[in-house]
Amino acid sequence: MSQEHVRASDADREKIVDQLRNAMNEGRLSLHEFDERLQRVYAAKTYGELTPLLSDLPAQRNSRPAQARGIPQWVTIMWIPWVFVNVLCVAIYLATGAGYFWPFWVAAPWGAALLIPTTIGLIVRKNGT
Repeated sequence: MSQEHVRASDADREKIVDQLRNAMNEGRLSLHEFDERLQRVYAAKTYGELTPLLSDLPAQRNSRPAQARGIPQWVTIMWIPWVFVNVLCVAIYLATGAGYFWPFWVAAPWGAALLIPTTIGLIVRKNGT
């Protein structure tokens, strides 16, 4: 028996709806076409009725891109100003004859303030939430 006569589940219909929604968001379907196909998806009983609804659309790539490894871009964006400002402070400190290391009072509080959201963000990202 071919797959065309096998009854489709609600989860199968939802996958088709997601693919149609992506096609509409990409501009491949108008809102009217999306609505027509959506009605046909929910009326479909078998895979054979669902397959033609996607036949003129390109194959869908993985809708969720794989998580990139390494440092997230938002971490880099948050920390770059901190690095440059502190390098500048240390350069001024060295140019003025050293003495009391006052750049600590710029680096430490600001670094602590950045460390909290960075740590929370990385933990959440690691857990996949």
